[in-house]
Amino acid sequence: MSVYVMASSSTPPAAHSIGYLPTEKLGSNNFEMWKAQVLSAINGAQMAYTISPTFVPPAKEIPKSVDKPTETVPIPEYATWFAKDQQVLNYLLSLLSREIMSQVTTTTTAAASWAAIEGMFAAQSRARVINTCMALATAQKGTSTVAEFG
Repeated sequence: MSVYVMASSSTPPAAHSIGYLPTEKLGSNNFEMWKAQVLSAINGAQMAYTISPTFVPPAKEIPKSVDKPTETVPIPEYATWFAKDQQVLNYLLSLLSREIMSQVTTTTTAAASWAAIEGMFAAQSRARVINTCMALATAQKGTSTVAEFG
């Protein structure tokens, strides 16, 4: 018995070295949905440490010897970390709308980009919370306030 698989009419987004790209780039109104998809891919690739604010990258070089502290040798772990960091940075940048990317293009590491992105949207989230609280505090039904219904 032969099984034929019919080709899908919609092509999935291109695979990236970390995972599939989300269908939408990060814009001003889709941060939470975008974040869930991106974190899932980064966690699945076991590279979440690259965006952690507490992770300290390995040193690039160390002194060759105590006798010659000015002569250095490269640390292989740095090159490994740097390559993974740049993969994640590339992944993040490829998922940003033009308006968001213009605000993070000066960052050089995945962690710095992630912090900049979260910082942009944390301010928006705080503003929404304040607006919602103000709306609830001033909401009325007829002549009664919300507090009177509590």
